[in-house]
Amino acid sequence: MTAPSNDGTGVPATLDDIRDWLSSRSDDKAVLATGCFDLLHAGHLCFLEEASRLGDLLVVGVNSDQSVRDLKGPSRPVVGERERAVLVGALRCVDRVFLYDEPTADRQIRFLRPHVFATARASITAYPSEVASAVEVAAHVHAIDRIAPYSTTRLVDTLRAHL
Repeated sequence: MTAPSNDGTGVPATLDDIRDWLSSRSDDKAVLATGCFDLLHAGHLCFLEEASRLGDLLVVGVNSDQSVRDLKGPSRPVVGERERAVLVGALRCVDRVFLYDEPTADRQIRFLRPHVFATARASITAYPSEVASAVEVAAHVHAIDRIAPYSTTRLVDTLRAHL
């Protein structure tokens, strides 16, 4: 699956395209961050801004609709994958974005071989295979704390309570 990159061309970013782009920028420190980013909120922005400060280039993997359903349940995502990818890619701190179907980004981490893998602190224990994949490619794993009170699940529950 592909999603628009924010390289100014509107051309979809594939993992091959991103790896080639990273190779052409070999003097730059690449950071990879991943997530569902359903109902993009200030907590997501703070997470991605902190991730971007860990290096020179920030690549973000966005879970596909199917992988979000697998992770969060049949009523999610609220916002479709293409729109979520476009919104994340439009953030100034994000250099490239891609969609992925798996519940974890193990394959993408091993393929892109970032210098840093930025993840939510809770994801360290929730998705240990991602940490193992990052260690396998010698990426530094950086855990980012959740910024209370921001939570997509909390937003969804609040909206449902008011319907």
